[in-house]
Amino acid sequence: MWSVYRLAARAALWRTTPNAALVGLPSLLGWTVLLAAVRIGLQFVDARLSGGFNPYGLNALAALLGIELAVAGLFIRPAGRVTALAAMFALSVFADIAIAGVRLATPLLAAKIGSNEFWTGRHAAEGAYGVEIIWWIGAMVCVLGSLEQESALRRIGRAAALWVALFAAYALVPHMPVFAPRDFDVRDANWWEFLRAKYAANGDNSAQAANTDFARVAQAQARLLNAEVARLAPHRKGETAVYAIGIAGWTSLDVFTKEIDGGLASIAKVLPIKDRTLRLINNPATLASVPLASLDNFTAAVHAVGDVMNKDDDVLVLLMTSHGDRKGFALQLPDQAPVDLTPKQVADTLDHEGIKYRAVIISACFSGIFLPPLVNDDTIVITAADDQHTSFGCAPERDWTYFGDAFLRQSLQPGTDFEQAFARARTLIEGWELMDHAPPSNPQAHFGPALVAKLAPFFAAPQPAADAQ
Repeated sequence: MWSVYRLAARAALWRTTPNAALVGLPSLLGWTVLLAAVRIGLQFVDARLSGGFNPYGLNALAALLGIELAVAGLFIRPAGRVTALAAMFALSVFADIAIAGVRLATPLLAAKIGSNEFWTGRHAAEGAYGVEIIWWIGAMVCVLGSLEQESALRRIGRAAALWVALFAAYALVPHMPVFAPRDFDVRDANWWEFLRAKYAANGDNSAQAANTDFARVAQAQARLLNAEVARLAPHRKGETAVYAIGIAGWTSLDVFTKEIDGGLASIAKVLPIKDRTLRLINNPATLASVPLASLDNFTAAVHAVGDVMNKDDDVLVLLMTSHGDRKGFALQLPDQAPVDLTPKQVADTLDHEGIKYRAVIISACFSGIFLPPLVNDDTIVITAADDQHTSFGCAPERDWTYFGDAFLRQSLQPGTDFEQAFARARTLIEGWELMDHAPPSNPQAHFGPALVAKLAPFFAAPQPAADAQ
């Protein structure tokens, strides 16, 4: 370790090391572990002690370190390859610590000298990045010069090519932080997530999305919503009916659309929502047939269902699945920037409409934020996570999120009520997260006694097989 430190320290000053000692794999492993620890520690500090632990960040960190080694190995000759790679990681330790120090100190210094706008502006950041590139290439030239006999010009070309290759690898490989600050948004965590959010409609439906005129889609919303409402069965006098609204909020992930369809079908097995279901879906494949999950459509849908039902006796089940953050439930319309449906907006809309009995089920990260404004004796609230943690399983190849799979698919069965299904789902989710070495999402629930009593006869009675659509 010491010989690599000496080689890297001299290279950091653009000096070669005569007769540099070669090292083996244990030394390279040691510097790899040290670099990983430094990056995790700096991310923890950058989160300012108020962020959350992101298990996917560990996978990304390990993958990036492996990719760095693989890419750099192609540009270094076998004789000194292990030593050069270890020195490169040692340089990264120096650089990461120095850059973090500069980033933290710059705002303080700028405020002190009264030039905050200049020092924290775009040009200053770009200039600092340019200096870092030049320094790193020069340092690697010195590392290579200490281990190989080659002309300076060829070493400079090889080091520059190595930097370009590493930059390309970083740009092409998805990555996330291990510790994320409170304002962390997976939608702009890296280029992949950013492009997925920006060009979500391109994917498998690129031709359709490219020709979509959003203004025309927006104009069709009233017609689509009216068509959904027209299919709702009316309230029957003397009976308690159960109505459902399903919301799939994120355009670019089919898992949310699948979960809404599957979740409503599961609810239909235990509650009589057949012909009393309305869906709002953000998905390029359903633009022409299903109303969008927008803020306006949410309000209009609740109002429309409220007009059909008996608001003092019937029950509304609101099933929502999407990404979430500490501000609310994410709604991403095709080709539009995401917006949040906040807990206050949901509570105010239901209260304003005067719907007394409601069961609200939310499959999203940080969805525990919805409990405080909704909790009362007439309401059931079930969330995939508490207000401080993410939930899991929203990968594009999946049919369910972890919560949807555990609660809606596996636990909500005939003869099982919401409270029993939630208890079983919590146990399943805890087991899956333990196996994944993921932090607990800690699903939350409130079971208003008045609504529990009203729904008890439905859960006790066998329900005929039903298609919620």
